[in-house]
Amino acid sequence: MKVGCMGFLALLLLLAVVLVGGAAALFFGGAMFDTPPIRKADYSTGNRYLAHEKMYELVLRDSGRSSRREPVVITDRELGAFLAGYLKESEGMPVSPMGVKLLPDIVEVQGQTAFRHLFKGFPSHFLPDYLPRSTMDRPVWVTVRGTIRLGREKGKTSYKYAQLDVEEFSLGNQDMGAWLLWLLLGQERLRWQVPGVVETIKIQDGRIVITVAR
Repeated sequence: MKVGCMGFLALLLLLAVVLVGGAAALFFGGAMFDTPPIRKADYSTGNRYLAHEKMYELVLRDSGRSSRREPVVITDRELGAFLAGYLKESEGMPVSPMGVKLLPDIVEVQGQTAFRHLFKGFPSHFLPDYLPRSTMDRPVWVTVRGTIRLGREKGKTSYKYAQLDVEEFSLGNQDMGAWLLWLLLGQERLRWQVPGVVETIKIQDGRIVITVAR
């Protein structure tokens, strides 16, 4: 069977899964487009600048251009500001408002975006073309809760990465399976490369503490 046929079958299967899942969600409450308890977005342009500055410091340490070795601390406001800018500019996924809450070992992100912006992975990015535009353009609140795991990619190019292991994913007031977020966005949007000098990433109340090799 040709690769094109396999891709078409995969798309049909994905369509069936999403449509059946959506129908089930509507049947069991229809709360996907409702407004959940909202976490206030509390950050500024200055918070985004500080986040970029701290992340660049890690790059400088990794390249040997900085001798500093104290932990790098990023607050929840700085992370929220950075994520909002990154998703809009790099992923074409404007999320506004957006709020981030950091608890011991847990990160929770909540924001509002158009439903179509959730279809970023392969082959889910084909779906908006097959579903009603009125549905795709509806604003939806997204809440994601999980942990951050540090790992190393093996192969020809070995590098360290941080991955968000999703534990809870909801649209509006409707709980969805964590696997669905992975299917919609693609693994590459839940994993990002980090400088090799990074040793640990710990989530505490209101902040992320990043330690580096000494």
